[in-house]
Amino acid sequence: AQTTRTTSSSTSRRTSAQTEQATNKDNTDENTEDDQGELPNDTDLGDDEKSENNHTDDDGNEITQSFDESYEETGLPQLITLTTPDLNTVPTPMFVIGEDVVIGWKFNSDTLRPPSKVSICGKFPKGSGKSINQAAICDWDIAVNISGTLRNYTWDTVTVGAPGIAFSEDTGYSMYIYDSDSGPKNYTPGAGKVIPLQFIFNMYNSRYGLTNNGVPLGYNPVSSATNAAVHLWTVVGAIFLGAIGVL
Repeated sequence: AQTTRTTSSSTSRRTSAQTEQATNKDNTDENTEDDQGELPNDTDLGDDEKSENNHTDDDGNEITQSFDESYEETGLPQLITLTTPDLNTVPTPMFVIGEDVVIGWKFNSDTLRPPSKVSICGKFPKGSGKSINQAAICDWDIAVNISGTLRNYTWDTVTVGAPGIAFSEDTGYSMYIYDSDSGPKNYTPGAGKVIPLQFIFNMYNSRYGLTNNGVPLGYNPVSSATNAAVHLWTVVGAIFLGAIGVL
């Protein structure tokens, strides 16, 4: 009988302790929920939130992070590379005032959203005193909204420039080639679009009647050869006549 009473008492104490622990746990869980509030589930999220937070990886596993849905389709921003003149060969091109200047470019092969229209503009050197608006990105337009399929353009430095302001010999001119929809200073145009190209160039006056290639203006090799031949025979004839006179 003594053994039976001891066992019953011990069992009763264990049951009471377990009941107390369960009660404390329930109170703790209730306090935690009160502090955090009701946690949302998928049914509580709006369509936009579901789209942002619920995605699957390549294996079909659900991931919870936001990202640009069009990233893989459009890629990173790309560059415009100058092809004429070649900046790798001539880092600072020199253009002759009063002549045509050919400008060529290309887009990176990874450009997935190339410009539909391209524009080109120029800026006078700092400190030249020729910029009407120092804050303006460009002082004159060279080409506006030309087709994005073009890869070169000819700039007539005689007729295309800042209105009423002549070009002068100087260093530090700037030129911009850019997507017309983005602008000449938008260096974050968006995925797959091109970043504007800016490069520095100098301008100078041609001397001695020479062109960029060192050939005299108006030079005609055929007529020049004929004139040289006539001049040679004139010299030979004069020498011959002089010799006869001596005899």
